[in-house]
Amino acid sequence: MAHGMILSTVLLLACSTPYVAPPEPSWMGLEEEAEAGNPTGDTAEGAGDGADTSDTAAALDSADTDEEETPADAFTPPCVTYGTTLQTGTVGDASLNEISGVAASWRNPGALWVMEDHAGPNEVHAIDAAGNVVARLVLEGVDNNDWEDLAVGVCGETTCLFVGDIGDNDHDRPWHGVLRLEEPDLSGEGVEDLTITPDIFPYVFPDAGTWDSEALAIQPNGLPVLFTKEYDTEASTAYSFPSLDAAQTVTLDERGRFETGSAGEGGGAATTAADLWPDGTRLILRTYAHIWEFTLTDGGLDDLEDAARVELYTGAERQGEAIGYDPYARAYYTLSEDVNPPVFRTDCSE
Repeated sequence: MAHGMILSTVLLLACSTPYVAPPEPSWMGLEEEAEAGNPTGDTAEGAGDGADTSDTAAALDSADTDEEETPADAFTPPCVTYGTTLQTGTVGDASLNEISGVAASWRNPGALWVMEDHAGPNEVHAIDAAGNVVARLVLEGVDNNDWEDLAVGVCGETTCLFVGDIGDNDHDRPWHGVLRLEEPDLSGEGVEDLTITPDIFPYVFPDAGTWDSEALAIQPNGLPVLFTKEYDTEASTAYSFPSLDAAQTVTLDERGRFETGSAGEGGGAATTAADLWPDGTRLILRTYAHIWEFTLTDGGLDDLEDAARVELYTGAERQGEAIGYDPYARAYYTLSEDVNPPVFRTDCSE
């Protein structure tokens, strides 16, 4: 959440092309996906799709591989070149006016998880690309102290939704944590209201600091990584969880530090959201003025300063604080804090 309103200056590529929804594969076993024409293309042999079903378990058990497969292995490699940005819809629920995170569901293709920040309701909503609400999750037993981002990632043989209670504008919060809940199946008809009790993973920073963070991503091993939001340095530092243990507070590991803008940009270069491609080879990160995509090689998050990067774009937004990959569509979505904000999607041009 910004100190006052900051107008995003990320550029608009194009919004005149009518939106055509992609095919939406069911969350099913690999053989069934292949028969249905899964738009993600070929999958890794024996890779799981994240559903808790006997078909998926059989596919995992029969995989002829030296490494354990995860739901993330069902997706194709990331996009190399992006094309047109489309406005796919508008968020219809006017009460969702401080959206600070978006994550494409892995279990429910076509659904986007969103949530509001700083003292908002302890709820996560699922919307479709047109902006219609299709589900509401109430997270029982927790408060929205300062939720700032959310992401989807692996947790065992299924997929989970991670919510970052990580914001700290005044650098004085005594507690920070990441919440985790298994992604529910939204295949029923109509808007669903669900109540779920999440796992809670508290953390502290290694320098005993109280950094403000508004960007959360999940590594292929299921461990969260946070990125600091800094108004006066044009830089950010990545911090990752060494493990997930709800029974204790963990100390984060400091990873790479990197520039997020040019000298003198100030708040325009403050990091507001991030996401990792499921295989961990791409990081997309937005500030109020930029969207960067990093190519991660062997050094991964430790070498962010030297990682190759390109600048990407989206539509005109009032206060852009949400970004997330859609690994089914090989695209990324952005949303803004605003009343009835537009939903933007940028597709792969390959």
